[in-house]
Amino acid sequence: PYYQPLVDLRGGTIVGAEVLMRWRKSDGTIVPPATFIPLAESSGLIMDMTGALMRAVRDEFAAVLAPRPGVKMGFNLTAEHFTSEAVVEEVREIFADSPIRFSQVVLEITEREPLEDLDMARHVIGALQELGCSIAIDDVGTGHGGLSYLLKLGANCIKIDKMFIDAIGSERYSTPIIETLVELANRMRMDIYAEGVENFDQVKYLRERGIFLAQ
Repeated sequence: PYYQPLVDLRGGTIVGAEVLMRWRKSDGTIVPPATFIPLAESSGLIMDMTGALMRAVRDEFAAVLAPRPGVKMGFNLTAEHFTSEAVVEEVREIFADSPIRFSQVVLEITEREPLEDLDMARHVIGALQELGCSIAIDDVGTGHGGLSYLLKLGANCIKIDKMFIDAIGSERYSTPIIETLVELANRMRMDIYAEGVENFDQVKYLRERGIFLAQ
């Protein structure tokens, strides 16, 4: 597990993290995820890897998260996770007897591969939300889902992709895109996160537009 912190820009408090996969070889070198995640997804191994990642976080962070119910951990799910209710039972089994509450678990829908059956995906999302988990749409605006995911999936939050954050101050269309996403999130009563925030100019820009959660 590799933890990328989620920070409240109003005071600098860490309020959570996205849990990413990193492959550390025996010599200590790190294999970048772009090298192995596509193969893991195409082979189906990503399902077992995701479960193993959740168990590792549960075991590593139970003592830290138990007294801090407001701190959340986000895990990426792929399109295959939304083809059946198996992921619901796995999340239930992993966290049911853990000090980590279901309300501290955020499950992020990646847009690398399209969701083939939106109705089934919505059913699975509803079952995960019934457990108490939150659902985030990751990398909004850069993948297969587009606005259809916002319309049909009933997610709790959206994450603005790093591509749009990087464009702040350099691409004239970044501002209307970000402001549109903020308005959408507000109207749909969804939380909104910004990914890939790396400098204070970006922090200032986001705070001025009412975006207070940054990764």
